[in-house]
Amino acid sequence: MVYYFFDSKEGLFTASALGGPLHPLHQLAALLDEGTEDVGPRLVRRFLERWDSGAEFDPLLTLWRSAAIHPQARKVLHDSLAGPMAKRVAAEFGVADAQLRVELVASHLAGLALRATNSRSSRWRRPASRTWSPWVGPTVQRYLTD
Repeated sequence: MVYYFFDSKEGLFTASALGGPLHPLHQLAALLDEGTEDVGPRLVRRFLERWDSGAEFDPLLTLWRSAAIHPQARKVLHDSLAGPMAKRVAAEFGVADAQLRVELVASHLAGLALRATNSRSSRWRRPASRTWSPWVGPTVQRYLTD
């Protein structure tokens, strides 16, 4: 069945791990469709609003952890998300090193998700979007545009 519906195990991985709107690079694409102004703060706010609403980050964090140690997972992540998103960022903002910029955005948001998921500190409890968006949003904006 895997080969019938997904062509390969990698296809199944891509569909299950990357197919939904949970990944922040999917959210970045949707936000760029709405316009480029203040896209960094809007991305951080939307990402953290998902956290505030009770969304689980475990599948996303599992994906990033897998990419760190499995070359095949890293390739799927790059080919399915980071590569295409880097092309979009380069086209939208006319910046060099778009691949690095997209990776910085993804790693920054992954760090927030990891910290928020594993923290028992009251600072990391909800509502994260109001607390952390003003701090992190401008940094993500710089990654994309400066």
